[in-house]
Amino acid sequence: MSQRAGWYDDPENSENLRYFDGVLWTSHTTPRTSPTAGQTTIGLAEQKAAQQAAQQAPTQPAPTQEVPQTPTQQLPYGGQQQDSTGYGQPPQYGQQPPYGQQPPYGQQQPYGQQRPYGPQQPPYGQQQPPYGQQPPHGHYPPAPQYGPPGYPPQGAYNQMPPAYSTALGVKTTPDGVPLASYGQRVGAWFIDFVIQVAITTVAGWYWLSQFVTWYTSWFTQIMNEAEGGGSPTFDQAQLSDQITGYVLPISLISFAVTIIYQVAFLTWRGATPGKMAVGISVRLRDTPGNPTFLVALKRQTIYVGTSLLSLVPGIGASSVIIKILNLLWPLWDDKRQALHDKIAKTNVVVKRRGR
Repeated sequence: MSQRAGWYDDPENSENLRYFDGVLWTSHTTPRTSPTAGQTTIGLAEQKAAQQAAQQAPTQPAPTQEVPQTPTQQLPYGGQQQDSTGYGQPPQYGQQPPYGQQPPYGQQQPYGQQRPYGPQQPPYGQQQPPYGQQPPHGHYPPAPQYGPPGYPPQGAYNQMPPAYSTALGVKTTPDGVPLASYGQRVGAWFIDFVIQVAITTVAGWYWLSQFVTWYTSWFTQIMNEAEGGGSPTFDQAQLSDQITGYVLPISLISFAVTIIYQVAFLTWRGATPGKMAVGISVRLRDTPGNPTFLVALKRQTIYVGTSLLSLVPGIGASSVIIKILNLLWPLWDDKRQALHDKIAKTNVVVKRRGR
């Protein structure tokens, strides 16, 4: 049962009355005396109810502090009210019951001292601590995981759960990164081939221009002899040596450009410009991240081997077969690896957006 609303002695000013709304002390006050103070009935109903309840209540031990028995009696300002407060008395102004204890029966929380809901604010000037324990600087807990069980955390590197990739027919690395399609790999190879040819042409322009000049002059001489009715003659060994003198420097430049181009871009960006253009990159099959220098170099073993094999008389043609097999191997390989991928244990995967 709550205390009835009404006018009671103002705990802050004994010359005033303050209105109690049944729950809280309000800011409404009025002078204690008035021309009709002797005729007022303010508080009489509450006083009568309190007296009747006091008469019916069982005898209690005498309180250590005098407790007012009427609603209009002045309460001690800021004093600690005992649990034996008389029935129907309003709470003392400025008093708050101990944490976890309910106010005595019929007594309300003191005016302006209701316990706030939720966590308490720290003193002025002190930093608000976060909910729970503050993590060390630079160390924050991971974001919560959303989605069905087994789904990758938010922001994961293009990962797809194995169950989902199997259901959708998408081939992935062991940690769920989708593999590049064969069409993407062929498109990247063609773009890189054009770029490497352009770099080789610029770097070997001197020998290339000399070869074109010599070949044009030699071919013109042969045609003139044929048109004059003569039989063109030339030394085959001398011709071969002449061609080798021009072609060998160009071949060495092309070889160096290819190795440097592939290794540098794979270790720096994880993809060559051609692969970046079509949205794919290279990584170890079991470990994400850019390939190391050694891994990128291993991927060039097929190219280096076939280039050297082509110089061997009699078996040089077999290098062409190996190159074709290397290019076509991802079509039937379950892991979509070419032969050079299997040597270096790499995979060509779909590149994360914005990287």
